[in-house]
Amino acid sequence: MNKKLLISNINIKQEDGFNILSAYVDGDLIFFKVPDKFPLYINAEWFIGISLLEAMVSQRDIEVDAGVAVSRVFYDQLSELQTIYSKWNPKLKKIALNCELSNRDKQFTHIGSFFSAGVDSSFTLIARRDEITHLVMLRGFDMGDDDLAWNRRIEHQAAFAESSGKQLIPVDTNARDWTEKKEIGWSFAHGLLISSAGGNLGMKRLYVASSHTYDHLLPWGSHPLTDPMWSTESTQVVHHGSGTSRSQKTKTILESPSVAENLQVCWENIDKNCGECSKCIRTMAAVFLLNGDVKSLPKFQMSQLKKLQPTSDSLKTTVIDLLLLADETGNIEFYKKLKKYYLKYERSKIGSLVDKCFLNSILKKTYRRIRKPRWLTLRVIPAYKENHDL
Repeated sequence: MNKKLLISNINIKQEDGFNILSAYVDGDLIFFKVPDKFPLYINAEWFIGISLLEAMVSQRDIEVDAGVAVSRVFYDQLSELQTIYSKWNPKLKKIALNCELSNRDKQFTHIGSFFSAGVDSSFTLIARRDEITHLVMLRGFDMGDDDLAWNRRIEHQAAFAESSGKQLIPVDTNARDWTEKKEIGWSFAHGLLISSAGGNLGMKRLYVASSHTYDHLLPWGSHPLTDPMWSTESTQVVHHGSGTSRSQKTKTILESPSVAENLQVCWENIDKNCGECSKCIRTMAAVFLLNGDVKSLPKFQMSQLKKLQPTSDSLKTTVIDLLLLADETGNIEFYKKLKKYYLKYERSKIGSLVDKCFLNSILKKTYRRIRKPRWLTLRVIPAYKENHDL
């Protein structure tokens, strides 16, 4: 075992109208900053969440500074949690957590839900509207982030939260920058970061919106197996929505106009929808098939279907959902055109299989050498991508 991964100097300070929780993680200062009307609590779970994958891939035990205790409930689940992660990527090896333990007895009252204003988190808000008191918005969760866009997003989503009878907690953080520096894939890392946050934010219950349905589960950062295992004595973490398809979620959202008009689904921007990226288009397509109208999104055009051709098994689940919706709503033209792109993706796997079984993976090696896909530079990704993508 190499030297330990240290989590040290965990503290909270007030500065310029903000509460700032920070710690040194593997020598780097990581911070979480919220408006000072929202309290933060000192414990180590959030920092363990950001550092666990790095510790596992570098095979270093995590050591937490004396004086900051870790939940005993969480600690008792950590071994099984790591077992799951190591099955998702064999490069991840189980490590030890050296820390003080506590049967945490804080009695929190707030019920939060991580909120990006996308389809999944908007559905969770509607489904648990009577319970949720706070919407938690994490900086860096989506692309297109800069100070002006972040401030515009806070202003808009705070007004939306207030109109919904909730409070918005905007969390500014450099956590994503750190994971990218460590070359850890965000599709994996984001789940640990949000699921571990509840105790530091003072949440009695914390909802994490699903990305996939139970019949199309993949190794993924947020997941019904792993999210609840970040619970503590004081905070219950609930993975929500895996029993509802994306098109069903969209239908529910369209029945709540204020939520529908607030949709923010773009890959490229955090404060507006471009209408051109695949994430915008898949939402526009569902709205189109459901005969809905959302002013925050452009109208879907059939010429945009080509952009929905899947490039991964994760995106394939979205295409399958849209195919089922097109069949259900009787849109034959949409169904036939999208199925063509779906089958093209499935046929691409035949080539990969032939390459693997008969050509010693020479095509895959050549593709990766010439195209140099971004994910190849990452140290930690779910193994299914490494095994199945060219």
